[in-house]
Amino acid sequence: MSEQSTAESATSLSSLSTVEELSRADIRSVLTKGSKCGAVGLSNLGNTCFMNSGLQCLANSPELTKFFLLGKFKSQINKENPLGMGGKLAKAYAILINEMWCGGDSRTAPHDLKRTLGTKISRFSGYGQQDSAELVNYILDLLHEDLN
Repeated sequence: MSEQSTAESATSLSSLSTVEELSRADIRSVLTKGSKCGAVGLSNLGNTCFMNSGLQCLANSPELTKFFLLGKFKSQINKENPLGMGGKLAKAYAILINEMWCGGDSRTAPHDLKRTLGTKISRFSGYGQQDSAELVNYILDLLHEDLN
């Protein structure tokens, strides 16, 4: 794909706003050469395999991943919502998704996301085993509040 057509595709993709439009979007147009396209392992940070499995599930939810990779979340950040984190979790999640989908490494470590989440939910501040479903629920809820 030429640089011009890549830029045109990225521009047209950045205007997407509905779930239906996101589901039809071809994510390959925003990936760089050498991207791992989501096939990236997450390093354990202590006993955090519960977190990695939950994050892998979220990272492979197509519309959610496109929403972050295409930068659509940026216009939705609500810094005033007292139930959210002022966009900090959304930004940390976006960075992780970008590393997993657009990066060239075969693994990454979700340090920033874990640290950010742990500042709001103390049970995730340590390195012990937790419930993966609870983690996913907290992440989705806090993303919602950050973007509400």
